[in-house]
Amino acid sequence: MEVERNPEPPKMNDELIKLLTELCFRNDDELEKVNGVFVFSSMIDHEKIVALIDKIVINNFSEQIFISGGNAPKEVKEEIGVELQLTESEALIDAINVDKYPNVKVFSERNSSNTLANVTETLKIQEFRETKSLIFIFKSHAAGRGYLTLRKFFPSIKILQQTFNAKYKDAESEITRSNWHTFDFGRKRVWGEYLRIVKYGSRGDIEYEEVKHLVKEIDKQLEAYRSEEGGNAFAQLLR
Repeated sequence: MEVERNPEPPKMNDELIKLLTELCFRNDDELEKVNGVFVFSSMIDHEKIVALIDKIVINNFSEQIFISGGNAPKEVKEEIGVELQLTESEALIDAINVDKYPNVKVFSERNSSNTLANVTETLKIQEFRETKSLIFIFKSHAAGRGYLTLRKFFPSIKILQQTFNAKYKDAESEITRSNWHTFDFGRKRVWGEYLRIVKYGSRGDIEYEEVKHLVKEIDKQLEAYRSEEGGNAFAQLLR
């Protein structure tokens, strides 16, 4: 695992929480007609994903669905508490019941095991390579990373976002943009997202220029908070 899934986060002030929310969650978009729906792989919350696909497809916003996901890594299965015999994309296609969409083409890839590969493996499908606009579906707290991954390979097309709030086995509640900072698992998970964006951005796996200003502001807040905490600790010693 390149970045720990749930790293220990620093203490956070209100401004840092606001900036991390903006970077990691982003905002969902109003639906418009697009060439395709791209679904990032997931082993959990299939009913939420299906509900989003239904909302998009039944209302005629797209006639193509691209579903990604191979065999999830062992540590992911252990964290979620799910053991799938199928690939992630196969399990999700089973959950969708594609017969509901007689006029929609459903494509899938079954080889990826991470977010970058979700995109690069799906790019082997010609229809995906040629798409001119997309709606992507992903976990809300990972939407920033998902968007930046897609933007790396589609620098100029319209990319819209629709998300769901994920619930993990060991988490106290769903992770949402309004509550993530209020419980331990949520803070760790979003802090991990920030670290991934910085790492993947620095090595060129994702579009990074678009969010460098946010990362710089987050770094400023971290430094200011550390200085304040250090000053307070020093003042305590002098008492």
